[in-house]
Amino acid sequence: MIQFKISKQWRPVFLTLLAVVALLFRDADGDDSTKSRIKIDRETTFLTSPLRTDGTVDYAAGINARIKQGVTPENNVCVLLCEAMQPLRVWDMPPEYFKEIGRTPPPKDRSHVRYLTAGIADPSSEAAKQRLYLVVEFIQGDPRPWKRSEFPEVAKVLDGDAEPLRIVLQATERDQFYSPVITRGVDEVDPLPLVAAMDPMTTQLPYLVHSLRMRAMLNLGEGNHEAAWEDLLACFKLGRLLGMGMSKTHAQHSHMLEEQNCAAMEAYIRTADPSRSQAKQYLRALQSLPARVRLSEKIDLFERCAYLDALLVIRTNQEEAIAYLDCEPGLAAAGKMVNRFWKDAIDWNETLRIGNRYYDRLVKSLEKTDPAQRREETTMLHQELKSLAERATGIRVTDDTAKGNAATESKSMLLAAIIAENLMSDIDKHLASEARMKQRFENLEKTLALVANRNGFREE
Repeated sequence: MIQFKISKQWRPVFLTLLAVVALLFRDADGDDSTKSRIKIDRETTFLTSPLRTDGTVDYAAGINARIKQGVTPENNVCVLLCEAMQPLRVWDMPPEYFKEIGRTPPPKDRSHVRYLTAGIADPSSEAAKQRLYLVVEFIQGDPRPWKRSEFPEVAKVLDGDAEPLRIVLQATERDQFYSPVITRGVDEVDPLPLVAAMDPMTTQLPYLVHSLRMRAMLNLGEGNHEAAWEDLLACFKLGRLLGMGMSKTHAQHSHMLEEQNCAAMEAYIRTADPSRSQAKQYLRALQSLPARVRLSEKIDLFERCAYLDALLVIRTNQEEAIAYLDCEPGLAAAGKMVNRFWKDAIDWNETLRIGNRYYDRLVKSLEKTDPAQRREETTMLHQELKSLAERATGIRVTDDTAKGNAATESKSMLLAAIIAENLMSDIDKHLASEARMKQRFENLEKTLALVANRNGFREE
């Protein structure tokens, strides 16, 4: 055995290092007991850095570091889009957001794309109410060609928004989407739980696309086919770029936009009667759009981290932070139940490990190439989680499980299942939305291919 001695001059340094190592093994709230210590590794926290000053994983910073790779202020579509977006009243983008994307905050009084109902006066008569109903029904309806004489109120808004819409079109020349996760503290909660992180792009970008699509249908109705196609192609690209966002919410909005864009393009083909060469051009352009990002990638990073972060929020038992978990219905109630009945009987490391394994299974299922197999496996996992979660339904302080007579392992497993079942409950809905969108786009491709290749169609 090799022996060594520490010289006197190195002894203070060595003792300092020991103290630092000891701190690294303490848990977030300063308790270094084996029972409460959270192990920082892939099996528990998944991300192992960066760490906050209290020793917990900064999930928002870790996610941002991953998704912004290769993104610059010059290729990030969000840098330009925030100039055209309406300033938000409830939750405006904080300074940290703009610092993260590498630009200064745009002025509050900037020209921006307005909601299409902005030009409609408040109804003061029964006739005005009926007109308002008709305009809103048109705005929310399926895309179709129209003229200024039909809805002058909507046309006036679009004409007045020409400059911010020009910025939106300019933004589509970029090929990256990076809208950072911001968990800036609100009230006395800092940081916010990851499930409460807000990205204005998921709510604001669809409005920008809707205005462009409505202007495309206006140009189509008035015979300006080239301008209509330019706006429609921008709509498709913006929808795909939004899909590059980190969460399943980004994917959901992207799917919705692509379905609506396909409907508008179908109307365009029926009305514009494109030539064979034009149809080939349109088909090539649509097939050159940014690739769709897989749902499994969002589940593997952001959604998994949101799950792990929610568990750690419950563990800290801070009432204000737990209240924000209700951004996902049911999470706050689960957190309160755990801290009332199970607080001292959860092996948090085991709960985190079990949860990670659930997400591993879900990601593996979503990576299947066969859609039917994906649905079958994800449904099976959800039913398993639901069955486990239902075992905790109705637990009260008088129950054996609540008293602590049930094994700690059982409680840890039940907690992992309760939270996972809550956060994974909408996966079937996302898969169905994705399938509809893909089918709609494939049908559009087939239509354009027929126009491009069928005999009898004009060349020019």
